[in-house]
Amino acid sequence: MVWIHPALQGLGLALSFYVLLLGWRRFGMVHLGRAGLTFAWKRHVSLGGLTIGIWLAGICLGLGVSWWTWKVVFITNGHYQVGLAMLPLMVFGLASGRVMDRRKARRRLLPLAHGLNNLVLVALALVQLATGIGVIRDMILP
Repeated sequence: MVWIHPALQGLGLALSFYVLLLGWRRFGMVHLGRAGLTFAWKRHVSLGGLTIGIWLAGICLGLGVSWWTWKVVFITNGHYQVGLAMLPLMVFGLASGRVMDRRKARRRLLPLAHGLNNLVLVALALVQLATGIGVIRDMILP
């Protein structure tokens, strides 16, 4: 049961790299003038939503596993703090992506904010990986 949280979050992190690559192609087309690139819009939208959904489910599972294992939550210091800091960024990533998908228009600022937000999310997920390894090493394996 303890391993479901890291497995799910690892899947989300791996998927996030692909979604980020898809978004980078769009950024290259629009902002760097790279001609000949194609942007898999629907794939980016569906897998981006799936990634954030996996991360949200992973947060819930992490809290559940913490309670199940130690009968307390919020004891993993930096790991849970970064996870909670990611929540509003996930909401913005989902909401901004949904707006752009539902109401297609020429935009400059919202796609940049969306991309930067989600780049920060991936960076924070890497921090979560490092702190999560520490939690496993210090609190689960001993």
